[in-house]
Amino acid sequence: MEATIAHKASNSLPSMSLVWPLRIFMGLTFLYAGVQHLTDPTYFDPSKPGYIGHLITQYAVGSPLHDFLLGVVQPNAVVFGYSIALGESLIGVAILLGFLFRVAALAGLLLNFTFFLSATWNAFPFYFGSDIVFVMCWLTLLLTGPQPGQSVDGILAKRFNALGWLASKPVQTTNDMPSQTHEKMVEAQVPVAKRATLFPKQVSEVNKSFDRIKQQFVSHTETQTILEFVRAFVISLGVDRNDTPRLLSALQNLVNRRTGDGN
Repeated sequence: MEATIAHKASNSLPSMSLVWPLRIFMGLTFLYAGVQHLTDPTYFDPSKPGYIGHLITQYAVGSPLHDFLLGVVQPNAVVFGYSIALGESLIGVAILLGFLFRVAALAGLLLNFTFFLSATWNAFPFYFGSDIVFVMCWLTLLLTGPQPGQSVDGILAKRFNALGWLASKPVQTTNDMPSQTHEKMVEAQVPVAKRATLFPKQVSEVNKSFDRIKQQFVSHTETQTILEFVRAFVISLGVDRNDTPRLLSALQNLVNRRTGDGN
């Protein structure tokens, strides 16, 4: 039993860590992208080819967001540029730390989906564009959520019940089962012979006592049936040796009253 519990508990640990490679990759990628944009002098300089406003104009060609990009984003290119750079940095940090993990994953998904509809919309075939791949990666992280024991969200959810929504529900192992259920399973695996408290000598004494009672009431078939049930009850439950004579005496008095009424 203990070996089974340990085996199941050990199997749950690797499953919690399977998302780590994806989590590290997405976190570092977004953190790097955000820092690169913030530290790139050409990104916010309208006189440079790498200016975000020029990039937005290029992305608008053939994009489903054409009017929005040229009418709203391009006139406010610097503001949107800083927002995207800061957003990428914060998303990267949040994913690595596991803080507001699902919120960060959702923000990353929406950001990459917007890039898919603009920056890489004209990529053909579609899988040549990286943004659609990032969307699927974010969706995976959003659905799995943070590892409870390996994230800030898990710590907060454990300490504050109101923040339980932040972390995924831990995988329930055999160790987490209710104590009553666990005790029943352990009891079920214990052989019957070990649970009985009557030893062979006591069982023999009980059988002799019942046999003497049966000999006195041979003609009472109904009484014999009752005796057999009581005999099985006494032996199976392992009634204490000191209680057995009192039980037999009470039973004999009951039978005497029944036979007296019958006569």
